[in-house]
Formats: sequence, C-alpha cells, structure tokens
Amino acid sequence: MKRVMTGTVAVVAVAVAAAWIARSQQAANGSTSALQANGALIARGYTEAPAGTVVVANDPLGGEVLKELRIKDGQAVKRGEIIAVMANYPTADVSVKIAENNLRKAERTRDTVLKGTRVVDIQLEEDALKSAIENERLATMLRDRSGKPPEEKELEVWLAEQSIKNQRASLELSKRRLAIELEQSAVNIVRLKAALDQAITFREDALVRSPIDGVVTQIISRQGELVSSLGIAKVVDMKQLRVFATVDELHLPRLTAGAPVEVTFRGSPTVYRGKIAIAPMMVKREKRSEADLGVANVRQIEVEIQAGDGVTFPEMLGREARVTFL
Repeated sequence: MKRVMTGTVAVVAVAVAAAWIARSQQAANGSTSALQANGALIARGYTEAPAGTVVVANDPLGGEVLKELRIKDGQAVKRGEIIAVMANYPTADVSVKIAENNLRKAERTRDTVLKGTRVVDIQLEEDALKSAIENERLATMLRDRSGKPPEEKELEVWLAEQSIKNQRASLELSKRRLAIELEQSAVNIVRLKAALDQAITFREDALVRSPIDGVVTQIISRQGELVSSLGIAKVVDMKQLRVFATVDELHLPRLTAGAPVEVTFRGSPTVYRGKIAIAPMMVKREKRSEADLGVANVRQIEVEIQAGDGVTFPEMLGREARVTFL
C-alpha cells in the first residue's frame, strides 16, 4: 500500500513540475502566444506595412532647402501628387517660361514668314515669269511682222531671253533659299524643344511627388529647413497593412501559408477574418527566460497575417492585435 501511494505522489510531483515549467516558459515568452484547451493558438501582434512604406526624399538637383510643404500628418495623397516644393523651383520655372517663349517665337517665324510671306513671294515670282514668257511669245509674233532690220530683231530676242533666264535663276534661288531656311528653322525648333524639355526636367526636379497612393504617417522635414538624408516624409500604402504576431518556435509546424486566423484589435470587439501571408522560415529573435535565471532561451518567430478576401483591417499603424490561429 505504501508503494502505491509513493508512486501516486511521484506522478503528482511530475505533473506539478511540468505545469510549473510550462508556466515558466509562458512567462519567459512575455505571454506573446498561448495554446488554448480547444487547440487554438493565440498570439499578440501589431499592425505594420513594411512592403507599402516609402520614405519620400528630394532630388539634390532641385535644391536642398524645403521651400513649401503641401502635406500634413494623416493626409491621404495620390500617386504623382506634389507634396513639397524645393528651393530651386522659382528659378527653374522662369527658365521654363523663357524656353517656351523662344520656342513659340521660332514656330511663329516659321509659320508666318517662311510658310506664309516667303511662299507668297515665290508664287508672285512664278507668276511674273509666266507673264514674261507669254509676253515674249507675243513680242516674237509682232517682231516677225515688223519691218525692223534683222540685227535689231536678233538683239531684242537675245535681251528677252536673258531677262527670262535671269527671272528663272532668281526664282530657283528664292526656292533654294527658302528650303535652306526651312531646314535651319526645323533644326532650331528641335533644339529649342530639347531646351524646353531640359528646363521642364530641372523644374520637375524641384517638385517632390508621392510615388504611391497612401497616407502620410510621418513628416521628417519642415518648411524652410535643410532636408537631411532621412528624407521629407513617410507615406504608407494602407492596402498593404499586415499584422505581425510573435509565436513560440514550437508552433512552427502548424503555421502554413494560407492557414485561417481571426484577428481582433485592442479597443474593438470586431473579429476580422485573415490568413497567414507567408509561412515563417526562421527564428526572428531569441529571448532569455527570467523564470529559470537565464538558463534556457525562448526562440520566437514572427508570423505575417493579411486580411481575408473581402476584409479590410482598420487603417492604423502600431495598433495592438490579438491573433487566433484556427
């Protein structure tokens, strides 16, 4: 009888020791995850969006001083929206206007003078040449009927031919000159367009635009300040919001991509459906247990949770969440 009681006491002692060890492990883990009696694993996490977070910086060619800041904390911005203007913008804007004016002047000269007045002048020269040819035909008929000496007739014919020849040469010269000037004008317009494009590029360098649709979560530089290497502002695409929960390494086998979870956020009873986005592949950090005086280590992994189909997490960074792995 004593042996049976001794064995029972030993079993109870082992059970108590096991429970104490389990409690110590949970305390060492800071209560980040716990396995419930129904088999559900519960862990604590926080909302983050690392894949959708960008730090917006200025282009050094646009200036280093922040002239104008057009955003504030919590403001929603669109892709391509101007969020800041740098110090070089006024000068660059004037350069663009000068380049636009030079281009308009060159195009106006080409269209008004070269393709307008000069073309009309050439047409008048052509009409004058045709008239001269017709007049010479009439003069030839009259000359044949006249009683002038042959020498005088030959001289008149020679003079008429030289006059028509000179008119033809003048017309061809005018056409060649117009063609050359049109070609030069085309080259000049191409050059002025390139200068305008370059001026627009310099002006664009002085404008800081948001690279994504998102929300301004942090303003790093203020108006009138010299922009540091940290950038101007941080913009987050809230559509890529995730919950990152910390779980003991011993639960790694059940954490597969696509596995369903339920998420609740601190201060709200609403339950959101979610799923494991990526199966964790390695231990994120190692924490030394205080319960056993630092003898053992608790290895933890970080699980990325995304919202289920048709579900949207509340758009708030750093919000504490409770994740139940089903």
